[in-house]
Amino acid sequence: MYVVNVIDIVFYRAFLSKIYLTAGVDYVFAFPEEGAVDLPLTDPAPDAVLLQDSYMSLDSAQCIERIRAAARTAGRGIPILYLLPFDAGDAAGMAAVPEGRDIHPVNRHNLARVLDDIHRRGQTPPQTARRRILFVDAGRTLLHVVRAALSEAGFQVVAAHDAGQALSLCRKHPYELVLTSVLLPGGLSGLDLCRRLKEENPGRYLPVVILSSSDDPLDMETAFGCGADDYLLKSFTPEMLAAKVSEHLDLVERKRHNKILIADDTKLIREMLRHSFIKSGHCVLTAADGREAYELALAHRPDVVVTDIEMPVMDGYALCEKLRDEPELRHTLVVIMSARGRQSDILRGERLGVSRYFVKPFDVEKMQLVVEQLLAESYRHAKKEHEHVLASMSALITALEARDEYTKGHTARVSRMAMRLGRALELDDRALRELEIAANLHDIGKIGVRDAVLLKPGKLTPEEYAKIQEHAVIGAEILRPIISLAHVLPLILLHHERWDGRGYPTAIMGEDIPLGARVIAIADAFDAMTTDRPYRRGMPLAEALRIIEEEAGRQFCPVCAQAFLDMMHDDEPTGEFLEETGLPQ
Repeated sequence: MYVVNVIDIVFYRAFLSKIYLTAGVDYVFAFPEEGAVDLPLTDPAPDAVLLQDSYMSLDSAQCIERIRAAARTAGRGIPILYLLPFDAGDAAGMAAVPEGRDIHPVNRHNLARVLDDIHRRGQTPPQTARRRILFVDAGRTLLHVVRAALSEAGFQVVAAHDAGQALSLCRKHPYELVLTSVLLPGGLSGLDLCRRLKEENPGRYLPVVILSSSDDPLDMETAFGCGADDYLLKSFTPEMLAAKVSEHLDLVERKRHNKILIADDTKLIREMLRHSFIKSGHCVLTAADGREAYELALAHRPDVVVTDIEMPVMDGYALCEKLRDEPELRHTLVVIMSARGRQSDILRGERLGVSRYFVKPFDVEKMQLVVEQLLAESYRHAKKEHEHVLASMSALITALEARDEYTKGHTARVSRMAMRLGRALELDDRALRELEIAANLHDIGKIGVRDAVLLKPGKLTPEEYAKIQEHAVIGAEILRPIISLAHVLPLILLHHERWDGRGYPTAIMGEDIPLGARVIAIADAFDAMTTDRPYRRGMPLAEALRIIEEEAGRQFCPVCAQAFLDMMHDDEPTGEFLEETGLPQ
């Protein structure tokens, strides 16, 4: 959900940021010139626009009409959230609200609920549950092994005893992946099943992994020749199988989001390439000329553009130049296909940053393979950048903590403790990865708090404590531009919320607080209680555990608190453990 806000009061912006970050809403603040009504209402059109009851000398009637015009252009309604002063809930305050079915008066009490209502009305029907795996084998022993290995990783395993039953199930229900043995009862083998599945699912990518007892290279080659996506020996370990399935499902997810734009004025070539890429599971767009391709690229931001050179309206070279002029498209991968194979043409393509150059006629399968390789390289590069960003952030936090001997190592200890508690709660691998990232970055917002407050040796004043509290919002705002951390932001924003609703920054309560944030809250509080601070000594382990037990159901989630207490009591910490963690003995 995307909301445009016209707000000029700083406090309102901070209040709105907290609500939006909590609700997972994407948002921008618009600052039109005094008296102007130029608002960012296209590319894309927002799901809602929030207006302050008065903004400088802006004519609200003109602004509302501008929003309604944008809604007509977009072909759908754009709700207008009319933000009243915080205490204007009486008849006098409501009298100032403009009329219209698209107008929604909001204040600090009902904004989150109104956003939720708008979001639910705009949602599409829920899709069929995912992560369903079809396993094909006649025996029960291997089925038990596969189910035990994949159930713990969060997969649902459906069994079929032969190829005919498997084909019937695949026609009735969608599956994310098929695991099949080579030897099956009946007339069809696992390799025959693989071939049939690939032929019967030309419009979507369905990974098939062959399970076999043979490590003969010829058998492996035969399996891949039948369309298999992977080959796994039956001597696999549960961890190996779960990792292999997760790897292929991650690939499926990436392919669903990959967009390939094909630009060629020859319909036959467009359709040949389109069919090939769709069969491999990608989202495909097509254009008959360069101008149409450029407009589609602006609207959809494809990952790869495959373009001819000689096209009407705008040729392939001009299209490349236009793409490179757009900041959001300049790094788009471009593959050129052309009947012109002169060295000068190829060199011109290289100067425009073209990734590959194909001379017509070309092999469609080779084109598909090259595009797949480019996408894989791009993904590896993005993943490496993501890891570099996380490492840089962690180094920044380490440097931040190094300024104060009392907080040195706090983040590392909180991360270790949060991960131990997460495993005790039996969180799945994805939740544990998100928890680890959030725990390592939970205090990054303290970089926005003045040293005089952050490093103060004595007790904080109420004003200084309010400044410290801002670090949760600051941290979420710092990380918000990193798209890959979207699922982690709520854990960072809400790790100081309390189970009874008396926490900050949003005062939500109970199970409305994400589980990961509840875990970090306990690990963070435990470390704060058991380590020295300038104004007090760290308390003994037994005292800290007693406080956590007392605060279960008040400050802390009762389930997380009990799991933490059980974990700590089961460990029976020795002197070596206490020395390692720095706890008082």
